[in-house]
Amino acid sequence: MQLTTQYTAQRLGFAGLIPFIGLTLLALLDIYGAQAIQLFIIYSAIIFSFLGGVHWGLSLQQPHQDQSRNLQWSMFPSVTGFLLLVWQALPWCSDTQLASLAILALLHLFWLNYERRKLSEHGWYLELRSRLTFTVVALHVILLIISI
Repeated sequence: MQLTTQYTAQRLGFAGLIPFIGLTLLALLDIYGAQAIQLFIIYSAIIFSFLGGVHWGLSLQQPHQDQSRNLQWSMFPSVTGFLLLVWQALPWCSDTQLASLAILALLHLFWLNYERRKLSEHGWYLELRSRLTFTVVALHVILLIISI
């Protein structure tokens, strides 16, 4: 992969942290705190969903191998992120913010571990993903602490 493409991916990846950081700051400063946390959860679920697309794309680039299993796993983040948002919207599921933050943090870590096993030949990507994931998980933990 060209170096310019890697730099672009890195810049976009770090730019994707801006809503996480901004919403965490709003929650910490208690500026629309509950709404900031809810938007953080929605954004986190969307970003988690996005991560499956990487595996979908990589699977389609290997036409001479059966990629059925990889394609199925690539759907996990989308389906899981959607189900988490549906669960939060159910009327009988009140006060789900703490659980949602914890579940999303664990899902982000789970997916990074999955990627480390599946994408070992993409070192630069795994380094980027590790930095982004650990930052995102740390922000989840901060919101968990202030929500208790």
